[in-house]
Amino acid sequence: MANDLLIPKIGPMPQPSGDVAARGPAGKAGGPAFDRLFRDVLTGRPELANGNAAVKEAPGTLKFSAHATNRLRERSIPMNGELMSKLEKAIDTAAAKGSKETLVLSQDAAFIVSVKNKTVITVVDRNQMAGNVFTNIDSTVVI
Repeated sequence: MANDLLIPKIGPMPQPSGDVAARGPAGKAGGPAFDRLFRDVLTGRPELANGNAAVKEAPGTLKFSAHATNRLRERSIPMNGELMSKLEKAIDTAAAKGSKETLVLSQDAAFIVSVKNKTVITVVDRNQMAGNVFTNIDSTVVI
């Protein structure tokens, strides 16, 4: 009886409704579907954003890691088709010089990019650039 006063009894946990259980686990942020939609919106290709399976991804297209995608979202870093185009050109320039990991500096952000994989690894906004030390890069491109 004393234990009932100190530790209240808790009934069984409610189970999710059939609709929720049937959906399965939520998708991961930065998963392939999200990355594709994110890139398509930025490059102005809404035909891909509508889920048209007949359209294939272009080889060598710039990708974003889950971490970079989260950083863009959390810090409200502005992205648009023009910036995507500049990033892709910067990566091509770095690749032509033999770079493996490059720092791409834009007006609003810094992007650490795997040149070989054409993947943005992380993003730092302008307000957080000061005082940062960028390591493991072999080149810098200013756009």
